[in-house]
Amino acid sequence: MNGELYRKLLTERYGPLDRLEAERFPPTVDGTAGPVTGTNEERWRRQVRDIATRYGWRLQYHTADSRRSDPGWPDEVFGHVGQRRTLFVEFKTDTGRVRPAQRVWLAHLADSGFEVAIWRPRDLPTVLQVLGPARQRATLPANFRTPAS
Repeated sequence: MNGELYRKLLTERYGPLDRLEAERFPPTVDGTAGPVTGTNEERWRRQVRDIATRYGWRLQYHTADSRRSDPGWPDEVFGHVGQRRTLFVEFKTDTGRVRPAQRVWLAHLADSGFEVAIWRPRDLPTVLQVLGPARQRATLPANFRTPAS
Protein backbone atom coordinates (compact mmCIF):
# COMPACT_ATOMS: atom_id res chain seq x y z
CA MET A 1 0.00 0.00 0.00
CA ASN A 2 1.54 3.31 -0.94
CA GLY A 3 1.58 6.35 1.33
CA GLU A 4 -0.99 8.28 -0.69
CA LEU A 5 -3.62 5.56 -0.41
CA TYR A 6 -2.91 5.11 3.28
CA ARG A 7 -3.19 8.86 3.95
CA LYS A 8 -6.49 9.04 2.08
CA LEU A 9 -7.87 6.08 4.05
CA LEU A 10 -6.81 7.67 7.32
CA THR A 11 -8.46 10.96 6.41
CA GLU A 12 -11.69 9.39 5.12
CA ARG A 13 -12.17 7.07 8.04
CA TYR A 14 -10.65 9.02 10.89
CA GLY A 15 -10.96 12.68 10.01
CA PRO A 16 -8.09 15.15 9.73
CA LEU A 17 -4.69 13.63 10.36
CA ASP A 18 -2.72 14.63 13.40
CA ARG A 19 0.69 16.23 13.00
CA LEU A 20 2.67 12.97 13.06
CA GLU A 21 0.57 11.23 10.42
CA ALA A 22 0.34 14.37 8.28
CA GLU A 23 4.14 14.57 8.19
CA ARG A 24 4.43 10.90 7.25
CA PHE A 25 1.78 11.05 4.51
CA PRO A 26 1.87 14.43 2.75
CA PRO A 27 -0.98 15.36 0.40
CA THR A 28 -0.83 14.16 -3.19
CA VAL A 29 -0.49 16.62 -6.03
CA ASP A 30 -3.65 15.53 -7.86
CA GLY A 31 -5.56 14.23 -4.82
CA THR A 32 -6.47 10.96 -6.52
CA ALA A 33 -6.45 7.62 -4.74
CA GLY A 34 -8.48 4.47 -4.75
CA PRO A 35 -9.60 2.06 -2.04
CA VAL A 36 -7.00 0.09 -0.12
CA THR A 37 -7.16 -3.56 -1.06
CA GLY A 38 -5.32 -6.82 -0.57
CA THR A 39 -2.53 -6.03 1.85
CA ASN A 40 -0.75 -9.07 3.20
CA GLU A 41 -0.28 -9.77 6.90
CA GLU A 42 3.43 -8.89 7.00
CA ARG A 43 2.95 -5.56 5.22
CA TRP A 44 0.06 -4.73 7.56
CA ARG A 45 2.19 -5.63 10.61
CA ARG A 46 5.01 -3.37 9.43
CA GLN A 47 2.63 -0.47 8.84
CA VAL A 48 1.21 -0.76 12.36
CA ARG A 49 4.72 -1.04 13.76
CA ASP A 50 5.60 2.22 12.02
CA ILE A 51 2.50 3.90 13.49
CA ALA A 52 3.39 2.56 16.95
CA THR A 53 6.91 3.97 16.69
CA ARG A 54 5.57 7.39 15.76
CA TYR A 55 3.34 7.40 18.85
CA GLY A 56 6.13 6.49 21.25
CA TRP A 57 5.78 2.71 21.51
CA ARG A 58 9.54 2.17 21.70
CA LEU A 59 9.50 -1.41 22.98
CA GLN A 60 8.54 -3.72 20.14
CA TYR A 61 9.06 -7.45 19.79
CA HIS A 62 8.34 -9.70 16.83
CA THR A 63 9.50 -13.31 16.51
CA ALA A 64 11.49 -13.34 13.29
CA ASP A 65 10.71 -16.95 12.38
CA SER A 66 7.62 -18.25 14.19
CA ARG A 67 7.94 -21.67 12.50
CA ARG A 68 10.52 -22.57 15.16
CA SER A 69 8.44 -21.28 18.06
CA ASP A 70 5.61 -22.84 20.00
CA PRO A 71 2.29 -22.21 18.21
CA GLY A 72 -0.12 -19.45 19.11
CA TRP A 73 2.08 -16.65 20.44
CA PRO A 74 0.90 -13.23 19.15
CA ASP A 75 2.69 -11.65 16.21
CA GLU A 76 3.84 -8.51 18.02
CA VAL A 77 4.29 -7.18 21.54
CA PHE A 78 4.37 -3.40 22.00
CA GLY A 79 5.46 -1.57 25.12
CA HIS A 80 5.00 2.10 25.94
CA VAL A 81 7.23 3.00 28.89
CA GLY A 82 5.66 6.41 29.53
CA GLN A 83 2.13 5.01 29.60
CA ARG A 84 3.15 1.80 31.40
CA ARG A 85 1.26 -0.26 28.83
CA THR A 86 1.97 -3.60 27.17
CA LEU A 87 -0.03 -4.64 24.15
CA PHE A 88 -0.14 -8.07 22.48
CA VAL A 89 -1.34 -8.05 18.87
CA GLU A 90 -2.20 -10.77 16.38
CA PHE A 91 -2.24 -9.47 12.80
CA LYS A 92 -4.54 -10.94 10.18
CA THR A 93 -5.60 -10.01 6.68
CA ASP A 94 -9.24 -9.00 6.33
CA THR A 95 -10.07 -12.66 5.59
CA GLY A 96 -7.46 -14.40 7.78
CA ARG A 97 -8.56 -16.89 10.46
CA VAL A 98 -7.40 -17.14 14.05
CA ARG A 99 -5.97 -20.61 14.69
CA PRO A 100 -6.98 -22.55 17.84
CA ALA A 101 -3.56 -22.16 19.51
CA GLN A 102 -3.68 -18.40 18.85
CA ARG A 103 -7.15 -18.24 20.34
CA VAL A 104 -5.94 -19.96 23.52
CA TRP A 105 -2.98 -17.61 23.98
CA LEU A 106 -4.94 -14.45 23.21
CA ALA A 107 -7.74 -15.41 25.60
CA HIS A 108 -5.23 -16.27 28.33
CA LEU A 109 -3.39 -12.96 27.97
CA ALA A 110 -6.65 -10.99 28.00
CA ASP A 111 -7.92 -12.93 31.04
CA SER A 112 -4.61 -12.11 32.76
CA GLY A 113 -5.28 -8.39 32.38
CA PHE A 114 -3.12 -7.57 29.38
CA GLU A 115 -4.27 -5.47 26.45
CA VAL A 116 -4.81 -7.87 23.55
CA ALA A 117 -6.01 -7.25 20.02
CA ILE A 118 -6.54 -8.89 16.67
CA TRP A 119 -5.99 -6.24 14.05
CA ARG A 120 -6.92 -6.39 10.39
CA PRO A 121 -6.40 -3.64 7.78
CA ARG A 122 -10.06 -2.64 8.18
CA ASP A 123 -9.34 -1.91 11.88
CA LEU A 124 -7.08 1.06 11.14
CA PRO A 125 -9.29 3.58 13.02
CA THR A 126 -9.13 1.36 16.12
CA VAL A 127 -5.36 0.96 15.74
CA LEU A 128 -4.99 4.74 15.75
CA GLN A 129 -7.26 5.08 18.80
CA VAL A 130 -5.23 2.50 20.75
CA LEU A 131 -1.73 3.54 19.75
CA GLY A 132 -2.36 7.28 19.45
CA PRO A 133 -3.10 10.03 21.93
CA ALA A 134 -6.64 8.78 22.64
CA ARG A 135 -5.06 5.86 24.57
CA GLN A 136 -8.09 3.62 24.06
CA ARG A 137 -7.60 0.22 25.68
CA ALA A 138 -7.15 -2.64 23.21
CA THR A 139 -9.72 -5.42 23.48
CA LEU A 140 -10.56 -8.61 21.67
CA PRO A 141 -13.63 -8.65 19.42
CA ALA A 142 -16.95 -9.17 21.24
CA ASN A 143 -17.51 -12.53 19.53
CA PHE A 144 -13.93 -13.74 20.12
CA ARG A 145 -14.81 -16.61 22.43
CA THR A 146 -17.38 -17.93 19.95
CA PRO A 147 -15.59 -20.53 17.75
CA ALA A 148 -15.08 -19.38 14.18
CA SER A 149 -17.32 -21.13 11.69
